[in-house]
Amino acid sequence: MSPCVSCGRPFMYDPERVVSVLVDPETGWLPEPGRRHLAIREPACHFCVRAANVERRKRGLPLGYEGDTYDDLVKRLSWGGR
Repeated sequence: MSPCVSCGRPFMYDPERVVSVLVDPETGWLPEPGRRHLAIREPACHFCVRAANVERRKRGLPLGYEGDTYDDLVKRLSWGGR
């Protein structure tokens, strides 16, 4: 569990499947092209990913992945990891 990079709300996720954003650890913003190699990935919650996709749809841009990234974790937790 950690906070969402966008809204700051703590949420649970599968670290191998969560949607994430590259962030420059010095600035806390998207990295400049020359600093991309220093960037770290920060997780984004499903609420923020869906909100971003609504905006991307309006602008005719490709959508970020929503998929089963979050649903699968909920299922596994409710089934006791089976």
